[in-house]
Amino acid sequence: MITSVLIALLRTALDNAHSADELPLIGDDIAIQIETPRNKQFGDYSSNIALTLKKATGISDSRDLAQRIVRHFPENAHVTRLEIAGRGFLNFYLKPTWLHDAMLTIEAQDSAYGTNSTLNGETILIEFVSANPTGPISVVNGRAAVLGDVLASLLKSQGAKVSREYYINDALNSLQLEKFSASVAVRYSQYLGHPVVVPPADEDSEEVIEAGIPETIAEKPSIHFPKDGYRGEYVKDIARDIYAEVGDRLESATEEERTAYFRTATLEHTIASQRGALGAFGVEFDTWFYESSLYAENSVEKSIERLKAQGHAYEKEGALWLKSSDFGDEKDRVLVRSNEKATYVAADIAYHVNKFERGNTKLINIWGADHHGYVARLKAGVAAAGYDPKNLDIILTQMVSLVRDGEAVIGGKRKGNVIELKEDLVDDIGRDAARFYFLLNSYETPATVDVELAKRQSNDNPVYYVQYAHARLVNILRRAEEQGFTLQPAERVERDRLIDPAELDVLRKLTDYPAELTSAAKEYAPHRLTRYAMEMASLLNGFYENCRVLPSKDEPTPPELTQARLALVNAARIVLRNLLVVLGITPVEKM
Repeated sequence: MITSVLIALLRTALDNAHSADELPLIGDDIAIQIETPRNKQFGDYSSNIALTLKKATGISDSRDLAQRIVRHFPENAHVTRLEIAGRGFLNFYLKPTWLHDAMLTIEAQDSAYGTNSTLNGETILIEFVSANPTGPISVVNGRAAVLGDVLASLLKSQGAKVSREYYINDALNSLQLEKFSASVAVRYSQYLGHPVVVPPADEDSEEVIEAGIPETIAEKPSIHFPKDGYRGEYVKDIARDIYAEVGDRLESATEEERTAYFRTATLEHTIASQRGALGAFGVEFDTWFYESSLYAENSVEKSIERLKAQGHAYEKEGALWLKSSDFGDEKDRVLVRSNEKATYVAADIAYHVNKFERGNTKLINIWGADHHGYVARLKAGVAAAGYDPKNLDIILTQMVSLVRDGEAVIGGKRKGNVIELKEDLVDDIGRDAARFYFLLNSYETPATVDVELAKRQSNDNPVYYVQYAHARLVNILRRAEEQGFTLQPAERVERDRLIDPAELDVLRKLTDYPAELTSAAKEYAPHRLTRYAMEMASLLNGFYENCRVLPSKDEPTPPELTQARLALVNAARIVLRNLLVVLGITPVEKM
């Protein structure tokens, strides 16, 4: 696109200035940035190259440096003039022809417009959500889910091969899984008619005796609910489903058989529930990786032996320690406890070695902000295992809060303090709205979702505003066809008729899309795209107000201008559709 052209022209100017002995040799790896000025009086594009080259060239006067570049800037059909502003900024003023020509590119590339191959050869694995298999997917998990999902689409748009992975923590988390499965087992017994004695949840509450189901089986003995068990309604849901599957067959089973069954069944039901919730949110994973498989294949043991053989582990106080402080961690970490059980550190090192051994060149983990203290030790473990920690990026997401009727939502509809992604948000405001709201801000800042606003069909609602913009573009093209206008290819319309500032603003925004896509992928910043979408919708509104597309009795327009504007509308439709697809949001055609 035009920014690439301007960068190439600047490189030529630098080479020309060097050949003329006006610039010292500064190398081929100069980073040249092209930006869009906020104020149009400063041109269509701007570059600060003269300011950034002061140190490399030894020329302290950046305006003098800028003048040397301008003197040797080659002529170009698109550039009308190049001016120096302020301390040495270069402002480019372009002819509208480059914007008109962009319509040809957009139309020709269609769904591929904006994509490139800069990451060809990269194989990237993004591991995200990976919630404990002891409960439903929460709203907080939802933010990580949409971030990982859209980030995968972004990196794929740049040519990378990308996989989405969910890590099921079903081995070292066994104590919690045992408590969870025991809780389900008691609730299952309740469906067999056993009353359940629920211990007090805190000092201010009392013991509760819940009747069996059905209550008529009064002779069944009471069963005590685990004191530190899982109390959520979803535990009863799993128990009900298991009862529907097996009836009373488990009542006569041995304790060992019951324990083994519920350990497996609760895990399967929870994972199925998590899959369903994420699927309803538009997130599908390529791999569901079980932590237990690392132990089944002796991967953890092999990883530990590898660290020992390389001299990165030592014994102290009956435990095996990793020399993680040698690799940037604040202190050494235990790999194997004195009871001979491996730690999370050992398992996570084995897991990440497994990821690299599968041929991935880049790993991305998306964690909650509460995992901040774990970043350095994992990177140290990866380095000790022989891999470059620069190939592991860890993204920490901030919290999410819901607001309904101006009040913060503290708990879910039926699940106590668990605010579920699907039941408490997606089922309420819809998948598209939930995804868009999670992507409005950087993952580095806390997010708030106003539930009532997200359901409102007005321009105050960002997702409605953007989806309506796409639907309106489609509707204009539909109405044009009904009025007898056939959409013409951009190369066959009189594009030079598009000279109104509102038309040029839309075209300029359309040409920015490939760079926005690249920046969003490079910076791991999907929120750039939601911002771009809202800005695009705003510019389209300005276009409609100032430039009638279809003629009317009161305001006829020449057929040639109508065709040119229809081509512009189609180009905008393509770009906005492409953007929404990357975000995983439906490009609706009717609203």
